[in-house]
Amino acid sequence: MSLWEQWRPWIGRQQTLLRELILMLLAMLVVGIYFLEHYSASLEQEREVQLKALAEQTARRAAEALASEDSISINLIGRETVALGPVAGVRFLNPEEVQVGLTGVNDSDLLVTVPVALPDGELAGTLTLLGDQSEAPRQQIEAGFVLAVLCVLLLRLAFTLVRERLAPPAPAPAETVTVPFEPVPNVAPVAPLVTEVLPAAPIDPERIQAQLRLSIVNFDAIRQRYTEQAVEEVLTDYQRMLNRAVAIYGGQVSQPIGRQAGVAFCQLPVSQAAFAALCAGLLFLRVVRLQAPLRKQQGKVPLEFKALMTIDKDTDESWSLCLAGVPGRLQVPESQLASTELDVKALYQPDRAQVAVAGDHKVRLQPVEQLAHRYQALLRTQAETLVSEDEGGSGPSR
Repeated sequence: MSLWEQWRPWIGRQQTLLRELILMLLAMLVVGIYFLEHYSASLEQEREVQLKALAEQTARRAAEALASEDSISINLIGRETVALGPVAGVRFLNPEEVQVGLTGVNDSDLLVTVPVALPDGELAGTLTLLGDQSEAPRQQIEAGFVLAVLCVLLLRLAFTLVRERLAPPAPAPAETVTVPFEPVPNVAPVAPLVTEVLPAAPIDPERIQAQLRLSIVNFDAIRQRYTEQAVEEVLTDYQRMLNRAVAIYGGQVSQPIGRQAGVAFCQLPVSQAAFAALCAGLLFLRVVRLQAPLRKQQGKVPLEFKALMTIDKDTDESWSLCLAGVPGRLQVPESQLASTELDVKALYQPDRAQVAVAGDHKVRLQPVEQLAHRYQALLRTQAETLVSEDEGGSGPSR
């Protein structure tokens, strides 16, 4: 798996963070460019002031040497002047505008020309200082600014990563309390104590917005081990559990357990149907886990399930993806988490996604272990209430 494939799900969930980082970058670029241009203008002005002061000072020193055309002294003064920071070159001209000395560069956009006069006021020539236009100071500030911008963006990104890693899991309740059922937000409530819920009429495939598929782990081995009547009794127990779980979230059983089980959800918008299917699937799996030790104590057969929630309407593909899942886990096609807004309601780890083959293409399945805390607490209470009020079914003894 490439690095992009590993991080793509996380990036898809962090659209708000990416927009924030882009806005931060644009704001810092605008502010940075403004101050860099202001600094460049100030630096140019400061260099011109320094050059003018140095030119006047050098003109006084070079007056006698220029009047007597002492080339040795003129060159010495030129070298000493060029050694100063703001100066890149020095040019001496006699009164006839003939060059008598040149040190350093011969051309520059920044230059200052002053007359060279003797103490009695007689003109000995002119002096031109050529300024140093090196971009080194600006480049140093630009490099520091880029480094500061990167540090700010990385710190913001690191803060998000650390916050996600350190987010505490949902705390376990101190004691089990049986309370009346409450619907999860945006999910239509249905009476919880339903013994048998079957669709009154065939479900229109066009109305289905999301579906929950359930497959039994090692079902072929179970059917070989027990009689057909015993298997049907076990399936009846779990069908009753499923009916009661999906009734809470407005689902309709389209196929019973043991026969490519499926539950249809027709709520609108599709994000509401997907969330209802996810809640119903997680509730059923939790009830199954809580019932397993009780059934073992009673000598009854416990079953384990694989579950899949999808908004795709292809029943064959969804069943093959369900079979490819992980026992005891509910999986969702990774691309559908963001499109159905489940990425902000469910807790999962992108690095645990698996690739399954469905027909002629591959699908990344993301196991969802639990919901966000405000939903998970209600889901836990619902599961415990269902188990406490369930008579345990009638399965065969081992």
